[in-house]
Amino acid sequence: MPPDTDEHADNDDNQDSLSDDPTVEVENTPSSESSTDRPTDSQTERTDGPSTVGLPTIQDNARDAAKKLLDSDFEGIIEVSMKEDGKWRALVEVVERRAVPDTQDIIGRYEIELNDSGDVIGYELRERYQRSDLKEEL
Repeated sequence: MPPDTDEHADNDDNQDSLSDDPTVEVENTPSSESSTDRPTDSQTERTDGPSTVGLPTIQDNARDAAKKLLDSDFEGIIEVSMKEDGKWRALVEVVERRAVPDTQDIIGRYEIELNDSGDVIGYELRERYQRSDLKEEL
């Protein structure tokens, strides 16, 4: 039986050494976050409720809206972003007038607003320019 006693003594020594380990103390302190205290991805993105659609759906809806509503040749999506109120904003460009040479084409840049379900709720002309105009913002 003396070996069993020594074995238990070794376990007690190991437990004492674990309690002296600073990493164990840090894990048990109230200041450290447990996995349940950390915000989930949906909580960090928005506080007023998650969007019901993702970025690819918003891009598709903005592209379709530009083709249907603006009655011009779709050129491209410039930017897509979610606003603080949960609505989406997409900047699209369309060719409003074709010309020869094509550097003289007139391009319209529109902001399309979509709700959190991806439905178009409005659009507005932001800028009109010739394709050959230099853009400093890019």
